[in-house]
Amino acid sequence: MNVSIFAGDIADATADAVCTSTNPRLSLMMGTGAAIRGRGGFSILRECEAIVARGEPLAPGSVHTTSAGDLPHKLVIHCVASDASHRSSPSVITACARNAIARARAAGCTSIAMPVFGTGHAGVKFDVALRAMFEAFHGIDIGIDVVIVVSDPERAERAKHQLTAMMSSATVTTP
Repeated sequence: MNVSIFAGDIADATADAVCTSTNPRLSLMMGTGAAIRGRGGFSILRECEAIVARGEPLAPGSVHTTSAGDLPHKLVIHCVASDASHRSSPSVITACARNAIARARAAGCTSIAMPVFGTGHAGVKFDVALRAMFEAFHGIDIGIDVVIVVSDPERAERAKHQLTAMMSSATVTTP
């Protein structure tokens, strides 16, 4: 399994699939969603609105796919990392990572970029969320390269140290 750390904007991460960390409204107004909408265009937002309009419950841990709009990725996977009250947990974060990987693999992707889920509005501590994501990768043959995207080089170093302690294949790349 190849897991790397990328410091920078999620829209700049090199991967077939890119993830947002969102809520049950699939909001693209802040954080990773805003970065994806800002660079990928409003067509992604319109697709999210159509998913929500169907009225199906969007449970924490679930994933929902849209096109990538103007982004160089094949698709965007919107990971519901919190409930409507912006609460999350390590089990929700683990489910987001597992479900996103499964969705990317089913779409024929060989790589996926994902933020550290639940660390924005949901307020999960960075180290706790990163460990929960590792739990999604640990002990399974995921068959896909994972790029964990963090906002800055300092966080990238923290993530590298934590992942290196958990696994031997973590590397850090920056734009």
